[in-house]
Amino acid sequence: MATTYYRDNVVHISSGGVRVNDSWYPLETLTYIWHERTGRLRHGAYMLATRGGAVLLVIGLLVAAGMAARRIDFGGEQRTMYIAGGILAVIVLGGIVAFSLEGLLDLLDRAHDHGKGVHEIWVRTREQDMMIYSTTDSPKFGQIYRALQRAVEQSA
Repeated sequence: MATTYYRDNVVHISSGGVRVNDSWYPLETLTYIWHERTGRLRHGAYMLATRGGAVLLVIGLLVAAGMAARRIDFGGEQRTMYIAGGILAVIVLGGIVAFSLEGLLDLLDRAHDHGKGVHEIWVRTREQDMMIYSTTDSPKFGQIYRALQRAVEQSA
């Protein structure tokens, strides 16, 4: 009876071999298995540009707000209203920034799980080297690759 190490709608790894879509690769025909990750440099440049742009935008807004605040005359009869309006603006803007920051952190988490880098599983058979599976889903890739390693270790 074959032991199943991993199974989903695309990949099935058992003690007999690996099935990806409709292709079958018996374990005894696989002489070497490795993985590669591509697209990291482009993804890293994108991450740096977008995060750097966001930081520059926040710094620019702070500088603009500071310059605008220097032009306001806080003396006279309206002083209390300016202070109350400033406190209210800090509270409102702080809340907006907090919610925006939470959204950015969520995007960062999802970018890590489903990064732009493509994970590929390659195998060497007696005839050739071939890529049998690729995905951008890092956790799923890790599960599949570890299952393939366990299957190969158990068959040896």
